Amino acid sequence: MPADRARKVRQFARALEEQFGGQFDADYDTGPKWRLDWVNGPSEPAVRTLADAADLAGADLRFYRRYSRKAIAVTAIRMKTAGRLERFDGGRYPQEIVEWEALDIDHPDRGTDALQDAMAELLIAAATATARTARAEWEAARPRRWTPGDGRPTPLDATETAVDLVRTRGVGWLVEQAITDGATVAPLVVLSARYATHADAGAAVAWAHRAQPLPLNTAVDLALADDELPAAAGAALLALLPDLRAEWDRTEAAITAAARRAGLPEPAPR
Repeated sequence: MPADRARKVRQFARALEEQFGGQFDADYDTGPKWRLDWVNGPSEPAVRTLADAADLAGADLRFYRRYSRKAIAVTAIRMKTAGRLERFDGGRYPQEIVEWEALDIDHPDRGTDALQDAMAELLIAAATATARTARAEWEAARPRRWTPGDGRPTPLDATETAVDLVRTRGVGWLVEQAITDGATVAPLVVLSARYATHADAGAAVAWAHRAQPLPLNTAVDLALADDELPAAAGAALLALLPDLRAEWDRTEAAITAAARRAGLPEPAPR
């Protein structure tokens, strides 16, 4: 029975690799207990469902999914964009709440689109550089005789730093850098990236923290007031003309309906 169980558990791990890609490691523990490890890929509930339906000869599988740095970066970006990773959430080590968020997500390392993937890569690069600098400064300031707990706390590693950067700086800067690097984004996002800092405080913060685009008319007004309008912003304005026409049509219809309720005659056709 143990030999048959080992064969079936390892076959199950190979079947998961064929279905999902990546590596699934099945390691014996004690008795009927086995440990199944993998990185990213399907969620633990998804794998558990498959294991429950498989013939594993009585094996008691324990599931351990780990996350790549990109998976943490993508999930942190998603959370911040949705307003669920604020400045002080998670204390000094907010990575745990990001991992908790990723528990039920299949393939958490995959962005929802090319822009989110680009943002994650930019975040990882910035976090790696920031963590390296922080570690070097900490090492330089550390006394010759040192034990853990003395002086300043140990600097965050690159993955922890990635979460902390998103939590404290937001994601607007990542979108702006992605645009600079040539990412294709919606016209309103192009204008928001350039003009959000010139908008009112609420809109500016919404962009900086969640990459929430400016209201259409606000973005257009700010662009029209730009005496040095760049070609990209001009192209974005032209691309927004259909949206502006549609918004005016909606406004005109609402005004006409209100006038009708007030007993006024129909306006003359345009």
